[in-house]
Amino acid sequence: MNANSSSIASRFRRFAVTAAWWLLAVGAPAATDPKTEPPAPGTLIRLLRDEPLRFYEKPHRPAKAGDTFEVLEYRAASNRVFFEVQEGTKRIAVWVPADAVEPLKKKTGSAADREQSNALFAGRVPALKIRLSEDAMEKLRKEPKTYVEAELREADGKVWPRVGLKLKGSVGSFRAVDDRPGFSIHTGKFKGGERFYGLQRFQLNNGAQDDTLLRELISGEIARSAGVPASRCGHALVTLNDKPLGIYVLKEGFTEDFLGTFFKRTDGRLYDGGFCAELRKDMELDRGEPRNQERLAELLQTLEDPDADRQFQRLRAAVDGDAYLRYLALENILCHWDGYSFNRNNYRVYENPQTGRFHFVLHGMDQTFGDPARALRIAPQAAVGAILWRNPAIRTRYEEILQDIHEKVLRPGKWPKRTEEVGNRLLAAVKAAAPDQARDYAPKIAVATEQVRARMQEIDRQMRLGDPLKHLNTTAGVDLSETPWTAHFENAQGEERTDRDRVCLYIQAAGEANGSWRLPLFLPPGTYRFDARIRTQGVVKLSPPSGEGAGIRVSGGTRLGRNALEGDTPWKPLSYEFTTEGGETTLVAELRAQAGEMWVERKTLRLMKVR
Repeated sequence: MNANSSSIASRFRRFAVTAAWWLLAVGAPAATDPKTEPPAPGTLIRLLRDEPLRFYEKPHRPAKAGDTFEVLEYRAASNRVFFEVQEGTKRIAVWVPADAVEPLKKKTGSAADREQSNALFAGRVPALKIRLSEDAMEKLRKEPKTYVEAELREADGKVWPRVGLKLKGSVGSFRAVDDRPGFSIHTGKFKGGERFYGLQRFQLNNGAQDDTLLRELISGEIARSAGVPASRCGHALVTLNDKPLGIYVLKEGFTEDFLGTFFKRTDGRLYDGGFCAELRKDMELDRGEPRNQERLAELLQTLEDPDADRQFQRLRAAVDGDAYLRYLALENILCHWDGYSFNRNNYRVYENPQTGRFHFVLHGMDQTFGDPARALRIAPQAAVGAILWRNPAIRTRYEEILQDIHEKVLRPGKWPKRTEEVGNRLLAAVKAAAPDQARDYAPKIAVATEQVRARMQEIDRQMRLGDPLKHLNTTAGVDLSETPWTAHFENAQGEERTDRDRVCLYIQAAGEANGSWRLPLFLPPGTYRFDARIRTQGVVKLSPPSGEGAGIRVSGGTRLGRNALEGDTPWKPLSYEFTTEGGETTLVAELRAQAGEMWVERKTLRLMKVR
């Protein structure tokens, strides 16, 4: 054998060994069904059986039949499907055999459905006649939250004969079926149902807590413009069994079509937070696979983690931080006190399978714009927000997001004009169909428009002033004269008024009064002094544990035996010193009295850090 032959043989042996090793490592090419398309990157697949997710060659963690994933890569040589999963703060690639998965069919509506719903929400005000049998009426009297079969008919004769209908609403908005109820409608609940202008599910809200019927629509438009998930809204004139019910808010339901507007993947779990409740394991599942809710369990464990630093890092991996801060900013901008961050009410939370992180959805915004003076930087009280807010970097990021929304959405948005425009459009439709209702509704447009205008002006003012705590560590301290103080009155009344050229916060007792002006601030650890100048007239003091007569303190603190003013007291400077370990502290200027008046001079309100 010559040298050339020897070299060729040597190379062949090396190739044979390499090929053998490759086959052992990745397996022989699998036989494939020529009718089956290989799963392409970005498509969704579902597990057909319980199967461990493998990292390299070792089982990494179990997965259950029905779990869904987005394909990262398909390798035909080994017949493996790879996808990414969240591991703490990292994403790693794992795989399963290709015969363990099937493509996940997209269930969202067609482009034509979206076009129809867009046209509906662009301003159409349909006149809808709901027809319920007596059996269905009786069932709704006994079980209002159970679907019954109904007929939905439009004034022009178009009919949806087999829609599912149940009553909706909670404390404050729920009305019985013989009153003026709100409705949840599901066009696909019974066989043969047809989408309503492209919508599979929608709500007819009765406006029990918003007689302007404009707040949810305008709030939703502002939220979506800022990149925060919220339903589209329109209006309808509703009749139930020939009984006119009046104007309703027609609101898009929480379907895959809705999710597809905001998320690339719509196969995640969507939870309903319920009534005045924190995140918890028994939340109602609106959409998604009910099994294997590990991500929710991990989030709930994180909220209970006693190690603050570890808890913060775990929470950043579980919740999309920027998305939550945008959500929080909208709650403060819209005065949406009844959402997740404050009242822990009226919210949905979506587990995004693309990232493994949770996102909050705005909902139930029929009481927005109620407090035009609301501060833009109120610390969240619910668990997720409270944990994040403790970190200074998060509060800095919130300020950046607030600035972004103000510059791009609020200032150029002309939202008062938009409110008036939508109200007048609705009024024109009502005039054509029900002139008597139009006369009652017309004055409410001005009410809603003025509320939005007042809020936008206050937002501009607060944004010009900036963060009130920016001078906290200076010798001058924090000037609180222009910050938005909130009134809390029980057997009292008050307002902001001028007293001999002094701009004041004013309270008058009317019985056994507990009246106060309050300002919540998120303070770092330290000792502080709260200053104000006050005068009183005719104060007949009460003596509760928090303090007598008129004075200043912090929420949870007492001023009993100090800075307690009664009778007729000329302008007097008061101070209240307190220590905090860090967190939210609410400053209080109060009147606890059977009778009398109190004035707090705004320009004297100040907070100093003593040490």
